[in-house]
Amino acid sequence: MGFLKKCFLAAALALCAPALALAESAPAKPQTAQNAKSANVSSEKSKDTAKPAAKDAAKKKAKPKPRPPEPSPYESSSDAFVPINEIDNIVLQNLKVRSLKPARLCSDAVFLRRVYIALCGTVPTREEVEAFLSDKSADKRARLVDELLASEQFALRMTMRLGDMLRIKAEFPVNLWPNAAQAYSRYIYESVYANRPYSEIVRQMLTSVGSNFREGEVNFFRAMQAKNDASIASCVALSFMGMRYDKMPENVRRNMAEFFSRVSYKSTKEWKEEIVFNDPFKRAPFSGVLPDGGKVSLSSREDPRAAFASWLVAKGNPYFSRAFANRLWHWLYGQPIVSPVDDMFAENKPANAELLDHLALYFEASGFDIKKLCRHIVLSRVFMQSFIPRCEPAEAKKYFAVYPVARIDAEALADIICKISGTAEIYESTTPEPYTKFPAGESAVALPDGSITTSFLELFGRPSRDTGFDSERVLAPSAAQKLHMINSRHIRAKIESGEPLRAIYKLGGERALRQAYLAVLSRYPTSAERASFYRLMNARPKRDRGYYHILDTVWALFNSEEFINQH
Repeated sequence: MGFLKKCFLAAALALCAPALALAESAPAKPQTAQNAKSANVSSEKSKDTAKPAAKDAAKKKAKPKPRPPEPSPYESSSDAFVPINEIDNIVLQNLKVRSLKPARLCSDAVFLRRVYIALCGTVPTREEVEAFLSDKSADKRARLVDELLASEQFALRMTMRLGDMLRIKAEFPVNLWPNAAQAYSRYIYESVYANRPYSEIVRQMLTSVGSNFREGEVNFFRAMQAKNDASIASCVALSFMGMRYDKMPENVRRNMAEFFSRVSYKSTKEWKEEIVFNDPFKRAPFSGVLPDGGKVSLSSREDPRAAFASWLVAKGNPYFSRAFANRLWHWLYGQPIVSPVDDMFAENKPANAELLDHLALYFEASGFDIKKLCRHIVLSRVFMQSFIPRCEPAEAKKYFAVYPVARIDAEALADIICKISGTAEIYESTTPEPYTKFPAGESAVALPDGSITTSFLELFGRPSRDTGFDSERVLAPSAAQKLHMINSRHIRAKIESGEPLRAIYKLGGERALRQAYLAVLSRYPTSAERASFYRLMNARPKRDRGYYHILDTVWALFNSEEFINQH
């Protein structure tokens, strides 16, 4: 079958399926010869009495009782917004003040796919989808979230997010080098997997000393473009306070940099290894001013970094917990409370200040437990909203009256395509110092180094990790991305040769259609989609109605907005 023909059929299915409906009534049975003979030998009186009855019966047969509408695959039919936790009460109150109507509750299928992508950067298997959709227990969403939060995949996903923020990259311009990048990434992963308090992770990074190859946390002082006190202070402000250093008053910048003025570096005999240490020649009694105006006086034996770290991670600090709560909400929900997430100055007003305060206080009360804050967010009714707004879309998105639709980020999308198709990618660094190449099968989400990449990841907006700005990650769709999904050998080979998909193609008919939808969209097909499937199949030559029609269907699903987006 021609490649262009295949693309046309796939596009037709993707475009037409939502608009088609399955016929609900069947034609009446024709009268048989025996019935006609019986009618002829009946008496005239019988005819006269039978005709009205026959007409009544025909009318009843022609007007079958209407079937109830098919449930939406995306949302509940109920308009009720029943709060689950305090997040919901705060958001709902704000919506009422603004006369905005919240979206309906999302379906189980939508929630399943959404929470898998948000927490783990992947999608469930067909078996996991069927098990979840058939489970009728009231607590199944909570049990699923607990299972995902305890998984290695969650730790990898959170490490990737933090790695963007912390600039974990071996090559130019950060020049962390491969050994150090992998040690740094491993430190973050092990800390998240062990569920160490975020405050302790940050404190350890800010007070660390030692080899950047052996003590992963000291790479916070290495993962920056300049190694001086002002650069360190700038990275601290951006990463942990959500603030732009260059927007701070000059005296605040100068005072903050003083806390890191004793950090020094020295090389070893091992290639590119460096030791981070407090310069003993700079030891002296220290007097400093914190960003909130508080004063610090230390003896010559005390480390100013430790004093700054203690201030930063203390409960009640208006910078620390709010900055991370805003970031985590953005990562999970897709729309920050303060935008940009790393520019939390007075002029950037929160969309819901009470919500941000609540998340910050909850985070502090939990002991800075990242998993507990994640659980609190994803098990809220706000997170479980449908992506279909019931008020003006821009207002709904801004004030959290709908779950925002956004393209899946590059690493997760690459892993999802590979998982569904049963194929693999090979990731490697583009600058050989030293050349780094991972074996086939490595997860893109799990890559420990921002320098290790592929053309697909770069095309779909993976961040460069040069600056640590959130804006480095690009989620805006482009024509080049769409062409790659529709027309590239890369995607075509995965769809045509992936063993799990080939097994589906061989099933044929309804079984293949159901399994294709479960694999690609994590749900069952609707009646309209089944009707579209069979209508297009019957319009094709007989030789193309089996294997190739299922293959084209999967191609269409891969190129649908529903697949490419997190919703």
